[in-house]
Amino acid sequence: MENEFFDIVDENDNIIGRATRRQVHKNKKLIHRSVGVAVFDDRGRIFLQKRSITKDTEPLKWTISCSGHVISGDTYKETARRELTEELGVDLEITPVVKFICHTRQETEITMLYKSFSNGPFKLNTQEIIEGKFFTQKELNYEIKSGRIELSFIGKKSLEKLGWKIP
Repeated sequence: MENEFFDIVDENDNIIGRATRRQVHKNKKLIHRSVGVAVFDDRGRIFLQKRSITKDTEPLKWTISCSGHVISGDTYKETARRELTEELGVDLEITPVVKFICHTRQETEITMLYKSFSNGPFKLNTQEIIEGKFFTQKELNYEIKSGRIELSFIGKKSLEKLGWKIP
């Protein structure tokens, strides 16, 4: 996977080149594309996942329902639908929420955030996800404050873009 190619984009999301996963994760100047999908149930809870130990960024941290990088030549929507299938084992309709730029310690991404609705059940990809659970905002904030959950940087940013107040 480290040799997958991603499109490099400018801050306006225009393609200006290509680079490998390894290169973009080590150079903040190489802006690349990613997606996130927030899956809500009929009670308004959001499904979050705990990333596996094998993830190349922020292993063992919690994040939104599913996420991933846009492979060179793919669209945001194609990637979001693929990630839902790969990570959660479902094919769901998705609605765009917002596109935003995210600067982390090690990389810079333009992320397209989508939302979807499902009560599950999900078939979690155990190579990528240790566990998953639906949370209300109150439950999530309690778990964060108690130290039982640590959110990934992009997970926190995505939740904030969805209007969730995170401590």
